[in-house]
Amino acid sequence: MQIYVLQRAISYKIFMLVAFGFFALVMYQGHLKNELIYTILFIVFVALCSFEIVSIFYCLFVKRTLHFNINDKEVSWEFFDNKRLLKRVNIDKSSIKEVKSEVNYLTGNIYSRFTVTFILEDDSQIELTDGFLYSFGLKKAENISRYMLKNGLGNPQDIKFSKLIEELNIDIFQQQKFTKEEKDSYYMGVISKNKKEFLSLRLQIESLYKDYKIVEKNANNEYLVRNENKKESFIYLRSNAFGYFVEFYKVKRKEDLKMLKEMGRQKIGF
Repeated sequence: MQIYVLQRAISYKIFMLVAFGFFALVMYQGHLKNELIYTILFIVFVALCSFEIVSIFYCLFVKRTLHFNINDKEVSWEFFDNKRLLKRVNIDKSSIKEVKSEVNYLTGNIYSRFTVTFILEDDSQIELTDGFLYSFGLKKAENISRYMLKNGLGNPQDIKFSKLIEELNIDIFQQQKFTKEEKDSYYMGVISKNKKEFLSLRLQIESLYKDYKIVEKNANNEYLVRNENKKESFIYLRSNAFGYFVEFYKVKRKEDLKMLKEMGRQKIGF
């Protein structure tokens, strides 16, 4: 069982209180002129300020913890506010069709919300999330994602990477690059905290493999391209809680993709 103490995120709440307070003052000026829309917005922002004030005091006195457990038969978790049970969820592992996890940001790099969505065979969904009052924080979110992947829950490509790390006994806290060849696939893993590694690896793939022009997936954490002459052959790059994983499937020419530190750089630029 994994136990996580959620962060109170008081500084973020104070920031939002100040922002809502500023907007409330602006709307109040319109309210004094008897403009109905400004009156409505003023009431809304006052309500938001009240919510932030209440949440600050609540979080100051209440510690929220998550007890998260995965075994052979089920996934379960419990939320406790101090010692009071807030919520309990049990999911039969055989009923899980898909698992998605994501971290959402509000502005810039200010951490906002971590959510794991369990999609069941009947297409219903169950969410594990830190909500609005508390925050897992990026480090705990990564630990939860790693724990699930080690237990076979998550994106199939990420699970494959997790198994490779375990098989090769890779230290995930040490920046490094490693490879393995297996039948038709050639794997390359990169352990790095540099968020620019994904872009660097993608640009290297684009530059070195000119005949892989069919873009099947292109998102902020995955890039999948196929050979225009041999469509079963592909190069698949994904980032996850462990690092960066590249699979070359039925690719004859294996180019040496480099980490940013191997190139003596910390960022992408000209």
